[in-house]
Amino acid sequence: MTEVAEIPGDGMLRLSRWEALDPYIVCGITTAERGDLAVAEASPEHVASVYEDLARELGFRRVSVPTQVHGTDLREIGASTVSDSGACTVHRAGRVDGQLAEGPGWLLAATAADCVPVYLWSRERGRIGLIHAGWRGAAAGILPRAIARLVRGFDRGSSGAAGDLRVHLGPAICGDCYEVDTPVLSAFGLGGTRAQLDLRRILAAQAAAAGVVPGALTISRFCTSCGPGDLHSHRASGGTAGRMAAFLGLRSD
Repeated sequence: MTEVAEIPGDGMLRLSRWEALDPYIVCGITTAERGDLAVAEASPEHVASVYEDLARELGFRRVSVPTQVHGTDLREIGASTVSDSGACTVHRAGRVDGQLAEGPGWLLAATAADCVPVYLWSRERGRIGLIHAGWRGAAAGILPRAIARLVRGFDRGSSGAAGDLRVHLGPAICGDCYEVDTPVLSAFGLGGTRAQLDLRRILAAQAAAAGVVPGALTISRFCTSCGPGDLHSHRASGGTAGRMAAFLGLRSD
């Protein structure tokens, strides 16, 4: 596993390590400079407006936005034929914490403010995935489930190993800043009443166990709580922080 620093600019952090490999991959997360991109508490009109703007800026005309519930459900999105009308469509993916797309044309989104945005990309298969992993989702295995679904394919007829799959664990609260209590520790089979928990290290171990090779697994060096001041942190703010929007897509041109 390699620690990397996303590149800041225009109110975003971009994963240049991936974007340098393929001119069609778009990967990153917004910062607090962009304001609050929360979905659950916002009006449909506000969500449509801010995510249309983000999609257009990144070169997409379709963006899929979930309502996250700290679960393990995944939404699959097939190849998209994008019209040339210039109109941008915001698709509401429903109550899911992960999205998988096959083929170009879709920008996937997920919101975070301490939880881990997890990016998945199989360049050979032309598949991407973006999941939101808090402690509940991590304990319930959302990442291994997404990896298995992505490498198997959406038609359920293909098979394969995770060897060509790249996984990036984005900016999130670090282990030093994340103290948890008995219910959280118990969810991971750990004892004690209070302890520090590093969700990204747990997710990295899950990815490795699912077959992701060490050289294809990266982790952001940024902590949302003690890192750069332009990142939203629910815990550091006492629950008043907004949400950042993680994004991942394969452009069609």
